[in-house]
Amino acid sequence: MNRSMKKIAAILSLSVSVTMIGQPAFAKSTFTPLKKGMNNARVLEVEKMLDVLKFDHKLKVDKLYNSYTAYNVKQFQKKYKLKQTGIVNKATYDKIKKAYVSLNKKPQTKPETKPETPSKPAEQFGTLKLGSSGERVKELQKMLAALGYKVTANGSYDDSTRFAVMLFQSRNKQTLTGEADAKTYSAIQTQYKNNNGQTKPDPVPQPPVTPSKPDQPQKPGTGTVNPSVPLPSELTADEKEMVQLVNKERANSGLAPYQVDMQLVKVARVKAQEMVDKGYFSHTSPTYGSPFQMMEGFGINYRAAAENIAQNPSVSGAHQMFMNSSGHKANIMSSAYDYVGIAVVNGGPHGKTFVQMFLKK
Repeated sequence: MNRSMKKIAAILSLSVSVTMIGQPAFAKSTFTPLKKGMNNARVLEVEKMLDVLKFDHKLKVDKLYNSYTAYNVKQFQKKYKLKQTGIVNKATYDKIKKAYVSLNKKPQTKPETKPETPSKPAEQFGTLKLGSSGERVKELQKMLAALGYKVTANGSYDDSTRFAVMLFQSRNKQTLTGEADAKTYSAIQTQYKNNNGQTKPDPVPQPPVTPSKPDQPQKPGTGTVNPSVPLPSELTADEKEMVQLVNKERANSGLAPYQVDMQLVKVARVKAQEMVDKGYFSHTSPTYGSPFQMMEGFGINYRAAAENIAQNPSVSGAHQMFMNSSGHKANIMSSAYDYVGIAVVNGGPHGKTFVQMFLKK
């Protein structure tokens, strides 16, 4: 890739077979201080502990270390006679953890004459989101669990609840926010009532076409393989174009075309949109983990899987980048995969964000 191409585009590829999947171990030898601008699980943990400890001035429990997070950290540091930096170093983190654990060990006695006042009453009938808590959250979790989503009814809107809500939104063609506003809550409630409260997970959409006898690879250049496959109407124009470009390359080399799996497309769309919204470019999602963990989280089973990602102003430009890269081209031209899910989302530093997911069932 030349110097000018690096300025307008970026790509990454990743693949794995089930027989190769393992659980990598990551050693943590040092503590990375938390400060403004950071967005990760440890920030979320600190925000939750500060909230419980009542250092909650305009605090949002959302993983994002902003000026309000720093303000509350300073207040904590002031109370516990630590240097007031607004940065959570190892000493501050340990002190917050100790205070949080000590509080949870105290007996929770509440006088009957003075009921507890909710700390955030405004959320009672508003949008439920990460950090929300209470009976309404618990009811939401019960309904989601009854509909087959993996969530525990603990009354705390945690990451698993957000994931379940986002999965519900994906399956019901709603905007993927991960938040239960009035529209989403009502849709979940309606589906729950229609199922009579019985556990009945939503059916996972199957690929539109499953050939009983896949075409046998021919010699490159013979032109005997038909590159066209039925394209689901739910695909966008950009997504259809990229599927056709991929299958044309495969046909030119005598390979059977990929079939489009709409469930895989939906997962790819979630990944692409998250990269745009959260401003990252990586195979590892801060919410869902690796592409393989993400597929499994959305209920997709596979024997082998791979992912290509790119950012480019156009579909043809992204496709050319993929084909000019040996790793990406290998995924596109592989005989190890049968299905593809392609997402094209407007946004990102280079105009459009692309996710290609491949799998063999």
